[in-house]
Amino acid sequence: MRAMRARVSRALASASRAHARAVDERHSSSSAAAAAAAAASSASSSSSSQHRSFRARKIVKGLNRVALFDVVRDVGKYCEFVPFCRASRVRNERERERGSANAERASGEEYFEADLEIGFAVFNEKYTSAVTCVKPHKVEARAIASGLFRSMRTTWTFTPLDGEGEGTSANVAASAIPGMDDGVIVDFEIDFEVKDAMHAAAVSVVFDDVAKSQIQAFEKRCKQLALAAASAKTRT
Repeated sequence: MRAMRARVSRALASASRAHARAVDERHSSSSAAAAAAAAASSASSSSSSQHRSFRARKIVKGLNRVALFDVVRDVGKYCEFVPFCRASRVRNERERERGSANAERASGEEYFEADLEIGFAVFNEKYTSAVTCVKPHKVEARAIASGLFRSMRTTWTFTPLDGEGEGTSANVAASAIPGMDDGVIVDFEIDFEVKDAMHAAAVSVVFDDVAKSQIQAFEKRCKQLALAAASAKTRT
């Protein structure tokens, strides 16, 4: 963590110097046309550097997609195990649970909103996320109120390792016992754009490390819950 903090600090300092140089260059230009061209060039470069995306696929053995789906869906518990997540709260939890039951009976799709706080070394960000779940196939979250992110979308997709498709309700229920399936293919995608160029430089330093740690964190959490459940069953 200390090394990451130092890397982010260096990135912020470098971005600050680059921003200062850009301002000086614009002020020193005597040609309006040149200034406009420079501004256009700067905007193009800034936009591309502030947008990042990451995609990963992992085969998780010994677990099933229902178990993994349930862990990813449980956004209120993210602060307990997700790297760099400092706080997480689902809004209107009771209404969400009632709506979830109705949604699953109707179309299998559930929607709720959650407040999250993340911390990357030298800065924190609080934002609201709109979460859409289709059990047990997909969880998608989209930032809808954020000071740092212009846009951010994360998507989790779960596919049985045996390659079977949608499956019946009976099959889904049967696969809900952790450890009984051969495994699941997990596809994780995150795509975001940071509003501020200086923070974009800092986020870019830690982005790959943070993104890569997500699947491992959820896999570990799922296995911990499965072991705890098995242990409790043994004691009863």
